[in-house]
Amino acid sequence: MREFLYFLARAGIALPLFLLTWITAYYIFNIQFFYSILIAIAGGVIPFYLIKWFQHRSILRSYKLSAQEYQYIQQNLKDAQKKLSRLQGRMFQIRSLSAMRQFNDLTKLSRKIFAVVKKDPKRFYLAERFFFYHLDSAVELTDKYTTLAVQPIKNKEVLTSLDDTRKTLLDLNSSLEEELMNVLTNDIDTLRVELDLAQMNLQRGQQSREGIE
Repeated sequence: MREFLYFLARAGIALPLFLLTWITAYYIFNIQFFYSILIAIAGGVIPFYLIKWFQHRSILRSYKLSAQEYQYIQQNLKDAQKKLSRLQGRMFQIRSLSAMRQFNDLTKLSRKIFAVVKKDPKRFYLAERFFFYHLDSAVELTDKYTTLAVQPIKNKEVLTSLDDTRKTLLDLNSSLEEELMNVLTNDIDTLRVELDLAQMNLQRGQQSREGIE
């Protein structure tokens, strides 16, 4: 969302500058139309990318990340987005309601972790196991499950494999819950501090009222 707003801000400045530069070059300095257009493009493009550079620096400062770190995290988020789409697509291939609910929980937890890190990229380092291990395991297991589930023959071996996969997915869900709590640790701690402060203020207010009475 912030990137989109930043883009609108850049466009809102660059387009008027483009028009102003062209009008100045063509009508005031009587420069030929073709060359005035080139000058106008430069007058719009240069400020556009200059503002973009300052906005990017502002983002890095707000996240307290280096340019290399930010680029590295964004690339991993792009890769994770593709895996999440694949994970969600697999859910609709399951006919079992219990397995579908299990896949749905797995997808929801994964998307919540992804959303937290996307909003605050620095938290990527708190969820590295999710991006480099748990998400890959989720995709691999769901692929395996859906492949077995659509087989026309359901012998003992296939049924055992399906059951083992469901059990492993349950364990994976538990791991994802821990990952989510891990990336939300700072928020939980902040909330606890705010609640403690609010309770202290309430107690002081009550004591003040009692003292007055």
